Amino acid sequence: MERYIHPELRLPLPNLAATAALAGALAKLVVIGDVLRLVGDLGAGKTTFAQHLLAALGHAGEVPSPTYTLVQAYDDTRVPVLHVDCYRTKHPDELLALGVPEYRAHGLIVAEWPDLGGPLLAAEQPDWVGYHLVNLENYGVLTIELRVDGEARVAVLRGSPAWQRRLSLLPSLGVTVPNVLLARPQTAAGRMAFLDGVLGAGTYTLDHRDGDWSGRSYGRVTLADGSTRMLMDAPPPIENAGSYVTVAEQYRAMGLRTARIDAQDLQEGYLLTEDFGDTTLWHALQDGSDHRAWYGVTGEMLVRQCQSATPPTARLYGPRDWWLEAVRWLNWYLPLARGGRGATLEEVAQWQRLWAEAYSLVAAMPSGLMMWDCQSPNLMLLGAEPCLENLGIIDHQDARVAPVAQDAALLLRNIRTQPDDAREAWVLDRLAQDLAVPRDDLQLALEVASLHHSCRILGGLVRLAVRDNRPAPAQAFLARTWAVAKQSFACPQLAELAAFMAPTEAPGLAALRQQFPVA
Repeated sequence: MERYIHPELRLPLPNLAATAALAGALAKLVVIGDVLRLVGDLGAGKTTFAQHLLAALGHAGEVPSPTYTLVQAYDDTRVPVLHVDCYRTKHPDELLALGVPEYRAHGLIVAEWPDLGGPLLAAEQPDWVGYHLVNLENYGVLTIELRVDGEARVAVLRGSPAWQRRLSLLPSLGVTVPNVLLARPQTAAGRMAFLDGVLGAGTYTLDHRDGDWSGRSYGRVTLADGSTRMLMDAPPPIENAGSYVTVAEQYRAMGLRTARIDAQDLQEGYLLTEDFGDTTLWHALQDGSDHRAWYGVTGEMLVRQCQSATPPTARLYGPRDWWLEAVRWLNWYLPLARGGRGATLEEVAQWQRLWAEAYSLVAAMPSGLMMWDCQSPNLMLLGAEPCLENLGIIDHQDARVAPVAQDAALLLRNIRTQPDDAREAWVLDRLAQDLAVPRDDLQLALEVASLHHSCRILGGLVRLAVRDNRPAPAQAFLARTWAVAKQSFACPQLAELAAFMAPTEAPGLAALRQQFPVA
Protein backbone atom coordinates (compact mmCIF):
# COMPACT_ATOMS: atom_id res chain seq x y z
CA MET A 1 0.00 0.00 0.00
CA GLU A 2 2.78 2.43 0.86
CA ARG A 3 3.92 2.67 -2.74
CA TYR A 4 0.65 4.44 -3.51
CA ILE A 5 1.24 6.96 -0.71
CA HIS A 6 3.21 10.01 -1.84
CA PRO A 7 4.34 12.53 0.78
CA GLU A 8 5.18 14.91 -2.09
CA LEU A 9 3.62 15.37 -5.52
CA ARG A 10 5.00 17.64 -8.24
CA LEU A 11 2.49 18.93 -10.79
CA PRO A 12 3.32 21.14 -13.78
CA LEU A 13 1.20 24.27 -14.23
CA PRO A 14 1.91 25.22 -17.84
CA ASN A 15 -0.86 27.80 -18.00
CA LEU A 16 -3.60 29.46 -16.02
CA ALA A 17 -6.07 26.76 -17.05
CA ALA A 18 -3.92 24.12 -15.34
CA THR A 19 -3.83 26.21 -12.18
CA ALA A 20 -7.61 26.58 -12.26
CA ALA A 21 -8.04 22.85 -12.86
CA LEU A 22 -5.91 21.93 -9.85
CA ALA A 23 -7.70 24.45 -7.65
CA GLY A 24 -11.05 23.10 -8.85
CA ALA A 25 -10.08 19.51 -8.09
CA LEU A 26 -8.88 20.40 -4.60
CA ALA A 27 -12.13 22.29 -4.02
CA LYS A 28 -13.96 18.97 -4.47
CA LEU A 29 -11.71 17.32 -1.88
CA VAL A 30 -11.65 19.89 0.94
CA VAL A 31 -13.86 19.47 3.98
CA ILE A 32 -14.59 21.38 7.15
CA GLY A 33 -11.53 21.24 9.39
CA ASP A 34 -8.90 21.31 6.64
CA VAL A 35 -6.00 23.77 6.40
CA LEU A 36 -4.60 24.60 2.96
CA ARG A 37 -1.21 26.26 3.17
CA LEU A 38 -0.17 28.32 0.12
CA VAL A 39 3.61 28.64 0.04
CA GLY A 40 5.83 30.45 -2.47
CA ASP A 41 7.81 33.55 -3.18
CA LEU A 42 6.29 36.90 -4.02
CA GLY A 43 4.65 36.68 -7.42
CA ALA A 44 4.42 32.87 -7.35
CA GLY A 45 0.63 32.98 -7.72
CA LYS A 46 -0.67 32.25 -4.22
CA THR A 47 -3.53 34.74 -4.32
CA THR A 48 -4.41 33.71 -7.87
CA PHE A 49 -4.63 30.09 -6.71
CA ALA A 50 -6.84 31.13 -3.79
CA GLN A 51 -9.12 33.01 -6.18
CA HIS A 52 -9.60 29.92 -8.34
CA LEU A 53 -10.17 27.75 -5.28
CA LEU A 54 -12.84 30.05 -3.87
CA ALA A 55 -14.55 30.30 -7.24
CA ALA A 56 -14.65 26.51 -7.44
CA LEU A 57 -16.13 26.40 -3.92
CA GLY A 58 -18.98 28.61 -5.11
CA HIS A 59 -17.93 32.19 -4.42
CA ALA A 60 -19.09 34.41 -7.25
CA GLY A 61 -17.57 37.76 -6.26
CA GLU A 62 -14.14 39.28 -6.05
CA VAL A 63 -11.36 37.70 -3.99
CA PRO A 64 -9.13 40.56 -2.85
CA SER A 65 -5.74 39.85 -1.38
CA PRO A 66 -5.98 39.98 2.44
CA THR A 67 -2.46 41.42 2.71
CA TYR A 68 -3.65 44.47 4.66
CA THR A 69 -6.76 43.09 6.36
CA LEU A 70 -4.90 39.83 7.19
CA VAL A 71 -8.12 37.80 6.90
CA GLN A 72 -11.12 37.66 4.59
CA ALA A 73 -14.10 35.41 5.39
CA TYR A 74 -16.48 33.78 2.88
CA ASP A 75 -19.80 32.13 3.73
CA ASP A 76 -21.29 31.73 0.24
CA THR A 77 -19.12 28.68 -0.39
CA ARG A 78 -19.65 24.92 0.06
CA VAL A 79 -17.83 25.18 3.40
CA PRO A 80 -17.08 28.35 5.38
CA VAL A 81 -13.68 29.70 4.32
CA LEU A 82 -11.19 32.05 5.94
CA HIS A 83 -8.54 33.40 3.56
CA VAL A 84 -5.51 34.40 5.63
CA ASP A 85 -2.38 36.30 4.65
CA CYS A 86 0.31 36.31 7.32
CA TYR A 87 2.87 38.36 5.39
CA ARG A 88 2.38 41.46 7.55
CA THR A 89 1.89 39.71 10.90
CA LYS A 90 4.46 40.61 13.55
CA HIS A 91 3.47 37.75 15.88
CA PRO A 92 1.24 34.68 15.45
CA ASP A 93 -0.92 35.83 18.36
CA GLU A 94 -2.34 38.53 16.10
CA LEU A 95 -4.36 35.79 14.42
CA LEU A 96 -6.15 34.81 17.63
CA ALA A 97 -8.38 37.88 17.63
CA LEU A 98 -9.14 37.57 13.90
CA GLY A 99 -11.19 34.35 14.04
CA VAL A 100 -8.49 31.92 12.94
CA PRO A 101 -9.05 29.48 15.84
CA GLU A 102 -12.78 29.37 15.10
CA TYR A 103 -12.19 28.58 11.43
CA ARG A 104 -9.55 26.01 12.35
CA ALA A 105 -12.29 24.21 14.30
CA HIS A 106 -15.34 24.85 12.14
CA GLY A 107 -14.29 25.90 8.66
CA LEU A 108 -11.64 25.75 5.97
CA ILE A 109 -8.50 27.88 6.25
CA VAL A 110 -6.65 28.96 3.10
CA ALA A 111 -3.44 30.57 4.30
CA GLU A 112 -0.75 32.50 2.45
CA TRP A 113 2.66 32.81 4.14
CA PRO A 114 1.47 30.24 6.71
CA ASP A 115 4.92 29.74 8.25
CA LEU A 116 4.47 33.16 9.88
CA GLY A 117 1.17 32.09 11.42
CA GLY A 118 2.40 29.89 14.22
CA PRO A 119 1.00 26.53 15.40
CA LEU A 120 -2.53 27.06 14.02
CA LEU A 121 -1.17 27.10 10.47
CA ALA A 122 1.78 24.74 10.89
CA ALA A 123 2.40 22.00 8.33
CA GLU A 124 3.10 19.32 10.92
CA GLN A 125 -0.29 18.86 12.52
CA PRO A 126 -1.97 15.51 13.13
CA ASP A 127 -5.08 14.49 11.23
CA TRP A 128 -8.35 14.62 13.14
CA VAL A 129 -8.13 10.88 13.81
CA GLY A 130 -4.88 9.01 13.62
CA TYR A 131 -5.90 6.04 11.49
CA HIS A 132 -7.30 5.31 8.05
CA LEU A 133 -11.06 5.26 7.61
CA VAL A 134 -12.52 4.16 4.30
CA ASN A 135 -14.86 6.73 2.75
CA LEU A 136 -14.68 9.23 5.60
CA GLU A 137 -12.97 12.58 5.10
CA ASN A 138 -10.49 12.57 7.95
CA TYR A 139 -9.38 16.17 7.75
CA GLY A 140 -5.85 17.49 7.99
CA VAL A 141 -3.28 19.82 6.43
CA LEU A 142 -2.22 20.24 2.80
CA THR A 143 0.70 22.44 1.76
CA ILE A 144 0.62 23.74 -1.83
CA GLU A 145 3.99 25.18 -2.77
CA LEU A 146 3.90 27.26 -5.93
CA ARG A 147 7.23 27.67 -7.73
CA VAL A 148 8.41 29.57 -10.77
CA ASP A 149 11.39 27.82 -12.39
CA GLY A 150 12.37 30.00 -15.32
CA GLU A 151 9.37 29.98 -17.62
CA ALA A 152 7.86 26.93 -15.91
CA ARG A 153 5.39 26.99 -13.04
CA VAL A 154 4.88 23.99 -10.80
CA ALA A 155 2.87 23.07 -7.74
CA VAL A 156 4.37 20.81 -5.10
CA LEU A 157 1.77 19.17 -2.83
CA ARG A 158 2.69 17.87 0.61
CA GLY A 159 -0.13 16.47 2.66
CA SER A 160 -0.82 14.88 6.01
CA PRO A 161 -1.64 11.14 5.79
CA ALA A 162 -5.36 11.77 5.26
CA TRP A 163 -4.60 14.20 2.45
CA GLN A 164 -2.12 11.83 0.84
CA ARG A 165 -4.96 9.33 0.43
CA ARG A 166 -7.40 11.97 -0.81
CA LEU A 167 -4.92 13.11 -3.44
CA SER A 168 -5.19 9.68 -5.07
CA LEU A 169 -8.54 10.94 -6.43
CA LEU A 170 -6.94 13.73 -8.48
CA PRO A 171 -6.92 11.78 -11.78
CA SER A 172 -10.64 11.08 -11.48
CA LEU A 173 -11.13 14.83 -11.06
CA GLY A 174 -9.26 15.67 -14.25
CA VAL A 175 -5.77 16.42 -12.92
CA THR A 176 -2.86 14.54 -14.47
CA VAL A 177 0.05 13.75 -12.16
CA PRO A 178 3.01 12.82 -14.39
CA ASN A 179 5.09 9.72 -13.69
CA VAL A 180 3.24 8.84 -10.48
CA LEU A 181 0.78 6.05 -9.75
CA LEU A 182 -1.59 7.46 -7.13
CA ALA A 183 -3.83 4.41 -6.82
CA ARG A 184 -3.72 0.82 -7.90
CA PRO A 185 -6.02 0.55 -10.92
CA GLN A 186 -8.81 -2.01 -10.93
CA THR A 187 -8.25 -4.18 -14.00
CA ALA A 188 -9.05 -7.69 -15.15
CA ALA A 189 -5.34 -8.21 -15.79
CA GLY A 190 -4.48 -7.30 -12.20
CA ARG A 191 -7.06 -9.66 -10.77
CA MET A 192 -5.89 -12.48 -13.00
CA ALA A 193 -2.24 -11.91 -12.08
CA PHE A 194 -3.10 -12.28 -8.40
CA LEU A 195 -5.22 -15.39 -8.95
CA ASP A 196 -2.69 -16.95 -11.32
CA GLY A 197 -0.02 -16.54 -8.69
CA VAL A 198 -2.17 -18.14 -6.02
CA LEU A 199 -4.09 -20.82 -7.93
CA GLY A 200 -2.17 -21.29 -11.15
CA ALA A 201 -3.15 -20.07 -14.61
CA GLY A 202 -6.03 -21.93 -16.20
CA THR A 203 -7.18 -23.61 -12.97
CA TYR A 204 -10.17 -21.37 -12.28
CA THR A 205 -12.86 -19.14 -13.74
CA LEU A 206 -13.76 -15.71 -12.40
CA ASP A 207 -17.20 -14.12 -12.43
CA HIS A 208 -16.40 -10.51 -11.60
CA ARG A 209 -19.06 -8.21 -10.16
CA ASP A 210 -19.18 -4.45 -9.98
CA GLY A 211 -18.63 -2.84 -6.59
CA ASP A 212 -21.16 -1.12 -4.38
CA TRP A 213 -20.83 2.42 -3.01
CA SER A 214 -17.20 1.83 -2.08
CA GLY A 215 -14.10 1.40 -4.21
CA ARG A 216 -14.15 -2.37 -3.71
CA SER A 217 -15.40 -4.97 -6.14
CA TYR A 218 -15.86 -8.71 -5.85
CA GLY A 219 -15.83 -11.84 -7.95
CA ARG A 220 -16.71 -15.50 -7.53
CA VAL A 221 -13.83 -17.84 -8.31
CA THR A 222 -14.76 -21.37 -9.37
CA LEU A 223 -12.03 -23.99 -9.10
CA ALA A 224 -11.60 -27.13 -11.19
CA ASP A 225 -13.20 -29.30 -8.48
CA GLY A 226 -16.33 -27.11 -8.50
CA SER A 227 -15.62 -25.41 -5.18
CA THR A 228 -15.77 -21.65 -5.02
CA ARG A 229 -13.97 -18.74 -3.38
CA MET A 230 -14.53 -14.99 -3.37
CA LEU A 231 -12.06 -12.45 -4.69
CA MET A 232 -12.03 -9.03 -3.06
CA ASP A 233 -10.45 -6.28 -5.16
CA ALA A 234 -9.82 -3.38 -2.73
CA PRO A 235 -7.40 -0.96 -4.42
CA PRO A 236 -5.20 1.11 -2.13
CA PRO A 237 -4.72 3.72 -0.88
CA ILE A 238 -8.41 4.57 -0.31
CA GLU A 239 -9.36 0.96 0.44
CA ASN A 240 -7.56 -1.02 3.12
CA ALA A 241 -7.58 -4.81 2.82
CA GLY A 242 -5.33 -5.07 5.88
CA SER A 243 -8.11 -3.76 8.12
CA TYR A 244 -10.46 -6.42 6.75
CA VAL A 245 -7.97 -9.16 7.64
CA THR A 246 -7.36 -7.78 11.13
CA VAL A 247 -11.05 -7.46 12.00
CA ALA A 248 -11.81 -10.92 10.59
CA GLU A 249 -9.26 -12.40 12.97
CA GLN A 250 -10.64 -10.40 15.90
CA TYR A 251 -14.18 -11.60 15.27
CA ARG A 252 -13.15 -15.22 14.84
CA ALA A 253 -11.46 -15.02 18.22
CA MET A 254 -14.89 -14.10 19.63
CA GLY A 255 -16.47 -17.16 18.05
CA LEU A 256 -18.17 -15.20 15.24
CA ARG A 257 -18.17 -16.23 11.60
CA THR A 258 -16.08 -14.26 9.16
CA ALA A 259 -14.87 -15.51 5.80
CA ARG A 260 -11.70 -17.59 5.99
CA ILE A 261 -8.87 -15.85 4.15
CA ASP A 262 -7.02 -18.26 1.87
CA ALA A 263 -4.61 -15.83 0.19
CA GLN A 264 -3.78 -12.16 0.40
CA ASP A 265 -1.73 -9.39 -1.14
CA LEU A 266 -2.19 -6.49 1.23
CA GLN A 267 0.13 -4.16 -0.67
CA GLU A 268 -1.97 -4.44 -3.81
CA GLY A 269 -5.30 -4.94 -2.02
CA TYR A 270 -6.36 -8.44 -3.10
CA LEU A 271 -7.95 -11.10 -0.88
CA LEU A 272 -9.09 -14.62 -1.75
CA THR A 273 -11.62 -15.72 0.83
CA GLU A 274 -14.16 -18.34 1.70
CA ASP A 275 -17.39 -18.04 -0.29
CA PHE A 276 -20.38 -17.42 1.95
CA GLY A 277 -22.82 -17.75 -0.94
CA ASP A 278 -25.44 -15.25 -1.99
CA THR A 279 -28.14 -15.40 0.69
CA THR A 280 -28.10 -12.36 2.93
CA LEU A 281 -30.57 -11.37 5.61
CA TRP A 282 -31.81 -8.76 3.15
CA HIS A 283 -32.57 -11.45 0.57
CA ALA A 284 -34.44 -13.45 3.18
CA LEU A 285 -36.61 -10.46 4.07
CA GLN A 286 -37.89 -10.20 0.51
CA ASP A 287 -40.40 -13.02 1.08
CA GLY A 288 -42.44 -10.65 3.26
CA SER A 289 -41.85 -12.23 6.66
CA ASP A 290 -39.92 -10.50 9.41
CA HIS A 291 -37.44 -13.35 10.03
CA ARG A 292 -37.45 -12.43 13.69
CA ALA A 293 -35.34 -15.44 14.59
CA TRP A 294 -32.44 -14.19 12.48
CA TYR A 295 -32.72 -10.75 14.04
CA GLY A 296 -32.56 -12.48 17.39
CA VAL A 297 -29.34 -14.17 16.33
CA THR A 298 -27.92 -10.83 15.22
CA GLY A 299 -28.84 -9.42 18.63
CA GLU A 300 -26.97 -12.36 20.17
CA MET A 301 -23.99 -11.37 18.04
CA LEU A 302 -24.14 -7.80 19.37
CA VAL A 303 -24.27 -9.07 22.95
CA ARG A 304 -21.26 -11.28 22.37
CA GLN A 305 -19.34 -8.37 20.90
CA CYS A 306 -20.08 -6.33 24.03
CA GLN A 307 -19.19 -9.13 26.42
CA SER A 308 -15.97 -10.19 24.70
CA ALA A 309 -12.57 -8.82 25.65
CA THR A 310 -11.52 -5.79 23.62
CA PRO A 311 -8.81 -6.83 21.14
CA PRO A 312 -5.62 -4.91 21.93
CA THR A 313 -5.27 -3.89 18.27
CA ALA A 314 -8.87 -2.71 17.87
CA ARG A 315 -9.58 0.86 16.87
CA LEU A 316 -11.53 2.82 19.46
CA TYR A 317 -14.59 4.87 18.48
CA GLY A 318 -15.01 8.17 20.27
CA PRO A 319 -16.24 11.76 19.97
CA ARG A 320 -13.83 12.51 17.11
CA ASP A 321 -15.19 9.64 14.99
CA TRP A 322 -18.73 10.71 15.90
CA TRP A 323 -18.03 14.24 14.64
CA LEU A 324 -16.40 13.06 11.40
CA GLU A 325 -19.56 11.14 10.57
CA ALA A 326 -21.94 13.94 11.58
CA VAL A 327 -20.08 16.70 9.73
CA ARG A 328 -20.38 14.84 6.42
CA TRP A 329 -23.96 16.14 6.22
CA LEU A 330 -22.66 19.73 6.34
CA ASN A 331 -19.88 19.03 3.87
CA TRP A 332 -22.12 17.60 1.16
CA TYR A 333 -25.88 17.44 1.73
CA LEU A 334 -26.51 20.95 3.04
CA PRO A 335 -24.75 22.68 0.09
CA LEU A 336 -26.91 20.66 -2.32
CA ALA A 337 -30.07 21.81 -0.53
CA ARG A 338 -28.91 25.45 -0.51
CA GLY A 339 -27.87 25.76 -4.11
CA GLY A 340 -24.15 25.41 -3.43
CA ARG A 341 -23.84 27.49 -0.27
CA GLY A 342 -23.09 25.42 2.80
CA ALA A 343 -23.17 26.10 6.52
CA THR A 344 -22.00 29.30 8.11
CA LEU A 345 -19.29 29.16 10.72
CA GLU A 346 -21.91 29.64 13.41
CA GLU A 347 -24.03 26.81 12.03
CA VAL A 348 -21.07 24.42 12.03
CA ALA A 349 -20.41 25.28 15.67
CA GLN A 350 -24.08 24.73 16.49
CA TRP A 351 -24.11 21.39 14.65
CA GLN A 352 -21.04 20.24 16.54
CA ARG A 353 -22.48 21.28 19.89
CA LEU A 354 -25.77 19.48 19.28
CA TRP A 355 -24.08 16.27 18.21
CA ALA A 356 -21.60 16.40 21.10
CA GLU A 357 -24.53 16.59 23.50
CA ALA A 358 -26.27 13.71 21.74
CA TYR A 359 -23.17 11.51 21.84
CA SER A 360 -23.33 11.20 25.60
CA LEU A 361 -26.69 9.43 25.25
CA VAL A 362 -25.17 6.81 22.97
CA ALA A 363 -21.84 6.48 24.80
CA ALA A 364 -23.68 5.44 27.97
CA MET A 365 -24.54 2.10 26.37
CA PRO A 366 -22.34 -1.03 26.60
CA SER A 367 -19.60 -1.15 23.98
CA GLY A 368 -17.89 -3.79 21.93
CA LEU A 369 -16.11 -4.27 18.62
CA MET A 370 -18.99 -3.14 16.39
CA MET A 371 -18.75 -3.85 12.66
CA TRP A 372 -20.00 -0.28 11.89
CA ASP A 373 -21.88 -1.45 8.77
CA CYS A 374 -24.23 -3.86 10.54
CA GLN A 375 -27.07 -4.06 8.04
CA SER A 376 -29.01 -6.87 6.41
CA PRO A 377 -26.99 -7.00 3.13
CA ASN A 378 -23.81 -7.59 5.15
CA LEU A 379 -25.19 -10.48 7.21
CA MET A 380 -24.93 -13.80 5.37
CA LEU A 381 -27.22 -16.72 6.13
CA LEU A 382 -25.07 -19.82 5.92
CA GLY A 383 -27.62 -22.45 6.92
CA ALA A 384 -31.31 -22.96 7.52
CA GLU A 385 -31.15 -22.92 11.31
CA PRO A 386 -30.92 -19.42 12.84
CA CYS A 387 -27.82 -19.58 15.04
CA LEU A 388 -24.51 -17.75 15.38
CA GLU A 389 -22.66 -20.53 13.56
CA ASN A 390 -24.83 -19.84 10.50
CA LEU A 391 -24.48 -16.03 10.57
CA GLY A 392 -21.62 -14.75 8.43
CA ILE A 393 -20.26 -11.20 8.73
CA ILE A 394 -18.87 -9.30 5.75
CA ASP A 395 -17.83 -5.68 5.04
CA HIS A 396 -16.42 -5.29 8.53
CA GLN A 397 -13.19 -3.46 7.66
CA ASP A 398 -14.17 -0.27 9.51
CA ALA A 399 -15.02 -2.02 12.79
CA ARG A 400 -14.29 -0.10 15.98
CA VAL A 401 -15.00 -0.49 19.67
CA ALA A 402 -18.20 1.52 19.89
CA PRO A 403 -21.53 1.66 21.77
CA VAL A 404 -23.90 -1.16 20.85
CA ALA A 405 -26.58 1.33 19.75
CA GLN A 406 -24.45 2.20 16.71
CA ASP A 407 -24.85 -1.23 15.15
CA ALA A 408 -28.34 -1.86 16.51
CA ALA A 409 -29.59 1.34 14.89
CA LEU A 410 -28.23 0.47 11.45
CA LEU A 411 -29.58 -3.07 11.73
CA LEU A 412 -33.11 -2.10 12.76
CA ARG A 413 -33.54 1.12 10.77
CA ASN A 414 -32.04 0.44 7.41
CA ILE A 415 -32.56 2.36 4.19
CA ARG A 416 -32.93 -0.90 2.23
CA THR A 417 -35.73 -2.37 4.36
CA GLN A 418 -39.12 -1.12 5.40
CA PRO A 419 -39.63 -0.16 9.06
CA ASP A 420 -41.01 -2.83 11.35
CA ASP A 421 -41.88 -1.40 14.77
CA ALA A 422 -42.83 -4.76 16.27
CA ARG A 423 -39.57 -6.39 15.23
CA GLU A 424 -37.56 -3.41 16.46
CA ALA A 425 -39.27 -3.48 19.85
CA TRP A 426 -38.72 -7.24 20.17
CA VAL A 427 -34.98 -6.98 19.43
CA LEU A 428 -34.52 -4.03 21.78
CA ASP A 429 -36.38 -5.86 24.56
CA ARG A 430 -33.96 -8.77 24.24
CA LEU A 431 -30.88 -6.55 24.00
CA ALA A 432 -31.89 -4.56 27.08
CA GLN A 433 -32.42 -7.75 29.05
CA ASP A 434 -29.23 -9.49 27.91
CA LEU A 435 -27.05 -6.40 28.41
CA ALA A 436 -28.78 -5.37 31.66
CA VAL A 437 -29.50 -1.81 30.54
CA PRO A 438 -32.70 0.21 31.00
CA ARG A 439 -35.01 -0.35 28.05
CA ASP A 440 -35.88 3.35 27.70
CA ASP A 441 -32.21 4.33 27.69
CA LEU A 442 -31.49 1.84 24.92
CA GLN A 443 -34.41 3.17 22.88
CA LEU A 444 -33.14 6.72 23.26
CA ALA A 445 -29.63 5.71 22.25
CA LEU A 446 -31.03 3.99 19.17
CA GLU A 447 -32.99 7.11 18.16
CA VAL A 448 -29.83 9.22 18.41
CA ALA A 449 -27.58 6.71 16.64
CA SER A 450 -30.11 6.21 13.85
CA LEU A 451 -30.33 9.94 13.09
CA HIS A 452 -26.55 10.14 13.22
CA HIS A 453 -26.24 7.32 10.68
CA SER A 454 -28.81 9.04 8.48
CA CYS A 455 -26.77 12.25 8.42
CA ARG A 456 -23.65 10.31 7.49
CA ILE A 457 -25.48 8.46 4.72
CA LEU A 458 -27.20 11.57 3.33
CA GLY A 459 -23.84 13.28 3.06
CA GLY A 460 -22.20 10.23 1.54
CA LEU A 461 -24.89 9.79 -1.11
CA VAL A 462 -24.57 13.42 -2.21
CA ARG A 463 -20.79 13.18 -2.23
CA LEU A 464 -20.98 10.17 -4.55
CA ALA A 465 -23.16 12.20 -6.92
CA VAL A 466 -21.44 15.60 -6.76
CA ARG A 467 -17.78 14.70 -6.33
CA ASP A 468 -17.55 11.22 -7.82
CA ASN A 469 -20.16 11.52 -10.59
CA ARG A 470 -22.03 8.46 -9.32
CA PRO A 471 -25.61 9.70 -8.85
CA ALA A 472 -27.37 6.31 -8.97
CA PRO A 473 -27.12 5.57 -5.21
CA ALA A 474 -28.50 8.99 -4.30
CA GLN A 475 -31.30 8.65 -6.85
CA ALA A 476 -32.24 5.31 -5.31
CA PHE A 477 -31.81 6.00 -1.59
CA LEU A 478 -31.81 9.72 -0.73
CA ALA A 479 -35.56 9.89 -0.11
CA ARG A 480 -35.53 6.60 1.78
CA THR A 481 -32.71 7.85 4.01
CA TRP A 482 -34.79 10.89 4.86
CA ALA A 483 -37.65 8.58 5.84
CA VAL A 484 -35.35 6.79 8.28
CA ALA A 485 -34.02 10.08 9.64
CA LYS A 486 -37.52 11.35 10.34
CA GLN A 487 -38.28 8.31 12.50
CA SER A 488 -36.09 10.00 15.13
CA PHE A 489 -37.47 13.51 14.77
CA ALA A 490 -40.14 13.01 17.44
CA CYS A 491 -37.51 12.30 20.10
CA PRO A 492 -37.49 15.35 22.44
CA GLN A 493 -33.74 15.17 22.94
CA LEU A 494 -33.28 15.56 19.17
CA ALA A 495 -35.70 18.47 18.68
CA GLU A 496 -33.02 21.05 17.84
CA LEU A 497 -31.31 18.71 15.37
CA ALA A 498 -34.65 17.91 13.75
CA ALA A 499 -35.45 21.63 13.44
CA PHE A 500 -32.03 22.22 11.84
CA MET A 501 -32.47 19.42 9.32
CA ALA A 502 -36.16 19.40 8.41
CA PRO A 503 -36.23 22.52 6.16
CA THR A 504 -33.50 21.02 3.95
CA GLU A 505 -35.29 17.80 2.98
CA ALA A 506 -37.47 19.03 0.12
CA PRO A 507 -34.88 21.42 -1.38
CA GLY A 508 -32.21 18.70 -1.32
CA LEU A 509 -34.42 16.13 -3.02
CA ALA A 510 -35.51 18.69 -5.61
CA ALA A 511 -31.91 19.72 -6.31
CA LEU A 512 -30.90 16.10 -6.78
CA ARG A 513 -33.71 15.56 -9.33
CA GLN A 514 -32.76 18.73 -11.17
CA GLN A 515 -29.00 18.17 -11.26
CA PHE A 516 -29.07 14.40 -11.74
CA PRO A 517 -32.32 13.45 -13.49
CA VAL A 518 -32.97 9.74 -13.78
CA ALA A 519 -32.35 8.61 -17.34
